[in-house]
Amino acid sequence: MERGLKPYYDHAGIQIYLGDCRELLPDLEMVHCTVTSPPYGAIREYGGAFDFEWREVIAWLYHRTLEGGVVMWNVADQVIDGSESGLSFRHALRAMECGFRLHDTMIYCKEGVTYPDANRYLPAFEYMFIFSKGAPAHFNGYKDRRNKYAGSTIHGPQRLPGSMEAKCRDGELVPAFGLRLNWWIMNPASTEPSNGHPARMPTAMAKGHIRTWTEMNETILDPFMGSGTTLRAAKDLGRKAIGIEIEEKYCEIAAKRLSQEVLEFK
Repeated sequence: MERGLKPYYDHAGIQIYLGDCRELLPDLEMVHCTVTSPPYGAIREYGGAFDFEWREVIAWLYHRTLEGGVVMWNVADQVIDGSESGLSFRHALRAMECGFRLHDTMIYCKEGVTYPDANRYLPAFEYMFIFSKGAPAHFNGYKDRRNKYAGSTIHGPQRLPGSMEAKCRDGELVPAFGLRLNWWIMNPASTEPSNGHPARMPTAMAKGHIRTWTEMNETILDPFMGSGTTLRAAKDLGRKAIGIEIEEKYCEIAAKRLSQEVLEFK
């Protein structure tokens, strides 16, 4: 960080800064990837200290992201007076206005759900928008989806993933596992040991996106760090990380989690 700002926590390539991310982002170093779940609607509580201005934050994330970098923006809509807010879509459109590509609209499918109004289906998903600055520099896609036709023979050309280019694969065998789909079924963070934060990101989400979009020793940012799930995942995966959090009680929780050398979750 510039301006001599003192981190709340600084150890082994992981830094935490206490403050409003709108004030700190302009002086932040460039990062390879952001993995974050911003406050949406009134779903999170910050003691009345933080009025989330997402337009400004998204603009600064674009300026602080290296070319080829990615922002994973996990968000959902709140139901207000019987209508979903639609805020998620406005976030995505704002990112595109700032210069990001909407590289992928991914879905977090929840294993557990909350009860809805009587006139709507059970709410069981959130968005995981992937904003990229140019083409993503890395894509380490998970290949853990069992192929229905595993072992059968491929006939003719097949288009390469993410490309219009076709490759002749005539005679090759369909592998046992293929690339994961862009909707991920994950247990909610409420199934993990509690750490005192009301709206935690699932560890599997943080680790999954860090592995997918970055390489070892690259820097991960979470401007809405909360209890530090993104930073803990980055540490476990051999990445550097920067977290910003406006509430000191969550900075303290995150620092304690980071001081633990034993991996918390697989």
